[in-house]
Amino acid sequence: MYGGGQASARVYETIWSTIMAKFLCIYREPTMNRVKPSPEEMQALQAAWYAWMQKFSSAIVPGGDGLKRTGRLLKGGLVTDGPYAEAKEVIASFGVIQADNYDAAVAIVRECPAVAAGSGWSIEIREMFGYA
Repeated sequence: MYGGGQASARVYETIWSTIMAKFLCIYREPTMNRVKPSPEEMQALQAAWYAWMQKFSSAIVPGGDGLKRTGRLLKGGLVTDGPYAEAKEVIASFGVIQADNYDAAVAIVRECPAVAAGSGWSIEIREMFGYA
């Protein structure tokens, strides 16, 4: 990659303009005690998640996963257990989706079963810088 200059800049601009933005989705679950779903409700929820993931399979980047409820927090050189009992919600899982822009990302996430009315879940959507 010698030479640089305007021609090289145009090549890089063309390559970057064809790459879709990536958005980190942080799935937050409320800590309040809820009624445990029946086996039938769990089956319906799993089917809804599967249908959503199939519908948006071209946008969902492999690698998201659920998170255990235990963890550690490193702050100011000190390590403590977490998450904390006083937290109102816990990060339950994460995923990455690709979309043209925030509006497209929100449209995909809006159909996610976790945002169903009354679930208490919230999903934070953050655009990634694109270093990788």
